[in-house]
Amino acid sequence: MPESLPSQPDPEEAPSVPAFTPPIPWLAAGMDEEEAELTMGVGLLVREAALLEYTLHGLLVHLAGAPRAYAYEAGGTGSFFAKRCIESLKAMNEDRVPSASREALLEVLERCKEQFESRHRFVHGHLELDHESQQWLTLKGRRGKGARHAEVRFTTSSEPWELAAGFHWLQEKVLWWDIKLFGEPGDPDEGEPAYVSMKRKRAGSKSRPATKPL
Repeated sequence: MPESLPSQPDPEEAPSVPAFTPPIPWLAAGMDEEEAELTMGVGLLVREAALLEYTLHGLLVHLAGAPRAYAYEAGGTGSFFAKRCIESLKAMNEDRVPSASREALLEVLERCKEQFESRHRFVHGHLELDHESQQWLTLKGRRGKGARHAEVRFTTSSEPWELAAGFHWLQEKVLWWDIKLFGEPGDPDEGEPAYVSMKRKRAGSKSRPATKPL
């Protein structure tokens, strides 16, 4: 895997960014450009992280052989799903997932865990502007024994955007592996690619898939 995650696709023309009027204007009143950038970045971060979480759950369903996808570990989080995928993958026989594929997928899943930990600083922490340095601070409580002090660190308004791009990249990687290892033929009449990833609602029936071609 590359050391850094891509943050910007390379289209022939720059994509247009939508302008909008806030539904509740007073909540955005007084924001400068940097704070608006930070706020929108956190929203994108949450959205991309949720998509990766959903895709990881689908992979876990296949790795665990669960017959009822939406009832299996339904209350889990992204970090939990990545951890359980790693455990299930390590316990699998060679005939189900070859060692070369196993190592590559494990690397992706470990990266997922790290990415969710980085997300927590913005989703479960507090953001405030340090007026003396004119920099943003994230304040996040620590977990575990001996965690007596909060984590305080400087950040930039672009960091949530970079994390969101990382989640987007990881989601595509996880979905690619899900299709490669457990994909099923798509329905050309429905405009689906040759293989798709499917969650199983119950034995003998299938949910509508989220798909990407191999």
